[in-house]
Amino acid sequence: MAKQKNKRIIITGASGVGKTTLVERLAPLLSLPVIPELGRDICKKMGYEKIGDIPEQEDFKRAVLDAQIAEEDKLGDFISDRSTIDCWVLWQRWNICSAMTFDTEAYYEKSLAQAKEYTHVIYVKPMFAASEDGFRWTEPDYQKQIDRLVRMTLYDFDLWGKTHTVVAEGIDKRVEEVKQWLIDNSV
Repeated sequence: MAKQKNKRIIITGASGVGKTTLVERLAPLLSLPVIPELGRDICKKMGYEKIGDIPEQEDFKRAVLDAQIAEEDKLGDFISDRSTIDCWVLWQRWNICSAMTFDTEAYYEKSLAQAKEYTHVIYVKPMFAASEDGFRWTEPDYQKQIDRLVRMTLYDFDLWGKTHTVVAEGIDKRVEEVKQWLIDNSV
């Protein structure tokens, strides 16, 4: 008998598009454990309130990527509110004016290798202004930049064939849309 493939479902998109709400609503329907956004907790454990307050950004970004991969590998099956795609997107955005380094190439390769293991990618595009929560950046131009980098990364990582773009605007409609897509794509 063939071994059943893991269900490794990730939600990706810019800040404030409703990823967390969608994960929280889908997880019980799918009977999957949730990997929450990890960056916020890592930031607080480092003693900072906001990511921008952290003086050594490279160490923080590596810690988030390593924690994401460790949690994904530990669970096997999951639905995740962020992913290595998001880690790579933020690495690119935060280093946008820096020269590419060997560290950048290593970070890219590590993110890509893990992303290849995802079975389903749910991309949530910006449809409304991000609400301020005191942690994330909510400026519309920043949200557009992150969204563009997410789409470019999905293409670069060759994940469009595993990706569903959410088009519904209300949370109930989004849940039904994604649930139907997952049913149609064997989850």
